[in-house]
Amino acid sequence: MASNGILEPFLGALQACVSVLLTLFWGLAARKMKLLKEQSINDLSGLGVKVFLPALLVVNLGSQLHLDTALDYIPVLVWSIVYTVLSILMSQVVTKILKLPPWVTPACAFNNTTSLPLFLMQSLESAGSLKLIIPEGSSMSDAVERSQSYFLVCAVISKVIAYAVGPKMLQDGDKGDDQDEESQRNGGDNQDAEPSEEQLDEETPLLPESVHKAGHKMVSPFKHGANYVFSLFPRRVKQELVSIDSPFVDTAILCALTGAVLGLVPSLHKAFFSPYDEGGIFNAWLTASVKNVGKLFTTSQVFVVGAKLGVSFERMRRSEGSGKVPKRAILTIFLIRLVVWPA
Repeated sequence: MASNGILEPFLGALQACVSVLLTLFWGLAARKMKLLKEQSINDLSGLGVKVFLPALLVVNLGSQLHLDTALDYIPVLVWSIVYTVLSILMSQVVTKILKLPPWVTPACAFNNTTSLPLFLMQSLESAGSLKLIIPEGSSMSDAVERSQSYFLVCAVISKVIAYAVGPKMLQDGDKGDDQDEESQRNGGDNQDAEPSEEQLDEETPLLPESVHKAGHKMVSPFKHGANYVFSLFPRRVKQELVSIDSPFVDTAILCALTGAVLGLVPSLHKAFFSPYDEGGIFNAWLTASVKNVGKLFTTSQVFVVGAKLGVSFERMRRSEGSGKVPKRAILTIFLIRLVVWPA
């Protein structure tokens, strides 16, 4: 009887949340004990976004997506677009009514913590909270991998929309103050840096320039196709959109398309994801290696977020914060993201 009630899944979800918070705490403790330098934290974060996440995206989406399950992803695609668009509209209305800073809109609309829901699903699996919603004949590990593939698809859609309209949102705000603040911060942080490293940020590709250019060439046909679709919109709509030019978006689109092709083409799906004795000639060595790299994303990114919190606390103690954040802005973000949408 207890398994059919709400107490057991509630306690399991509570344990899963505590597991996520403790992982954040371990990263915070590592920074507190000076085991990680700030540059090392940034390097780990960039490595996760540019290497671990693409590997996870290719393997997870490719293994879960095949001809029998392709239609299951249509509601996920539709919902991810609807959710993001409604979030933008809702946050814009609230921002204008309450006269909040322009950064509140993208903060409410876009989720930049892809690793947290993925890690939470792993914790829910350990706590056994997913038993009540797993279909007959499906194992918990299969359900977790399937749900993670849904999360990854939503993340790609959200990131593409974010890089398409996010800069426009921020440009509508007080651009002058933001540029002055950024220049002061970068000037203080990069006094001892090499000239060639001054332009490095979390979007700078880790791969050599030749590989980066090759990736641009591979994804450019899809970007041209997207530009053609955008050209069909009214002129007013096109003016509100900006061109998508981000290494992350290029990589995300390329990896998503690669995973979709590997999953939907039966011969490729068999070669990359079936057991070796069933024709999976690439599964045991190539797919397994990429999968091992992808598994590093969730835990490492949550750990890095905790370490970044430690860096933020240190800057606050040194009075190096970005100024006073309006309480109404924080309350609005929490209400929209943690109350309105969950309800």
